[in-house]
Amino acid sequence: MTDSTRLDGQVAIVTGAAQGIGRGIALVLAEAGAKIVIGDLQDAGGTVDSVRAAGGEAVSTVMDTSRPEDDKALVQLALSEYGRLDILVNNAAIDEPKGNVWDLPDEEWRRTIDVNLSGVFYCSKAALKPMLEAGRGCIINMSSQSAKSGRAGVSPAYNATKAGVRGLTIAFSAQVAQYGVRVNAIMPALILSRDFGWSPEEVMDRQLGYPMGAGTPRDIGEAVRYLASPAARWVTGTALQITGGQQRG
Repeated sequence: MTDSTRLDGQVAIVTGAAQGIGRGIALVLAEAGAKIVIGDLQDAGGTVDSVRAAGGEAVSTVMDTSRPEDDKALVQLALSEYGRLDILVNNAAIDEPKGNVWDLPDEEWRRTIDVNLSGVFYCSKAALKPMLEAGRGCIINMSSQSAKSGRAGVSPAYNATKAGVRGLTIAFSAQVAQYGVRVNAIMPALILSRDFGWSPEEVMDRQLGYPMGAGTPRDIGEAVRYLASPAARWVTGTALQITGGQQRG
């Protein structure tokens, strides 16, 4: 039996893959046979080294997804290195900045919108050019359960951008499906993607309500692999909920 989630010969851009969820996504896609191109504000050399050590192919560049010219350059890097672009994973984001509506600095609001929402738009727009020309492609956007609920002390800009990403996913999917391009989103709940500085007691407290415990970056990577693969050939315009059994609200 063949594995319908294999991605052999495909090329995937993953933004924000220097660490955390993006790194987990890049590693899983590489295991599935994809060549990886990383764009991140940080040096993603560690992720590239891990992919290559496992026998895969990867390159990276330092860039800012909120800058359209950087997104165009990232797509061109994929085309120049590997000759094609099949998958775009819009993962780069400012992760839950602190602040309530009454004390959130204007510059933090704008920066969160620029990276988390405009960055998804600009990077997708750049990637769609070669995808539409090829008549195939897949875009996967990282939304969040925060698109549906807020929390005291967490910037409302974060919630707004993650809801906006879901909206972009729906709009883009409706416009490009006829051209062979699929667009989906993932909405994770609690993912222990790095050291958040929480005490062991706080980690346990935050996992209350999660029957299966907190998720890992690999859990998100496996979901991305499915959505990017031929197994999901009839899936577009959807937002995949990954919550470990949490039933909020």
